[in-house]
Amino acid sequence: DTSSVTEYKGLSYQMKQEKRTLTSQVITFEVCFPTTRIQEMLQITAEQPIYHVIRLRILEGNPYILEHSYMPLDLVSGLTKEILEESVYDYLLQDLGYKFAGAYRTFQAAKSDEYDQTYLACQADDPVLELEQIIYLESGRPVDYSCSRNRYDVRGYSMLDMKPDLLQHRKK
Repeated sequence: DTSSVTEYKGLSYQMKQEKRTLTSQVITFEVCFPTTRIQEMLQITAEQPIYHVIRLRILEGNPYILEHSYMPLDLVSGLTKEILEESVYDYLLQDLGYKFAGAYRTFQAAKSDEYDQTYLACQADDPVLELEQIIYLESGRPVDYSCSRNRYDVRGYSMLDMKPDLLQHRKK
């Protein structure tokens, strides 16, 4: 499976469009205070509480993606386990009325860890493809910092990258 890097409607939306069955198993759902790294990623202080969420996305009954997410409580108030089992992006975009301005995304290969081996059924020596991203609102505030761990043999990402002058030329 391959997903576009520039997707902003979320995995639930994408799978509905493809008429595929996606479910979510919530592994961790807690309110806590951010580490120094999470403070930097979300541009918040140590005193600002966050949601910490780990959930397994299951596609057609098979482990698909293991997501580790952090969201500022003041921006995402009212988050529930039921929302996490469905679509966080639907909640942010439809229920809270947010608009995404963009994202900073980094891809890297990593070694599988205990979570990957437990929830993604990876072997100890299997690599995973990690997508680390920060989603920004139109206000400029980060609303989500997450690391999505993907089995190397299950998921990939694609991106169309064209020079701006070629895009302008094509519009004429």
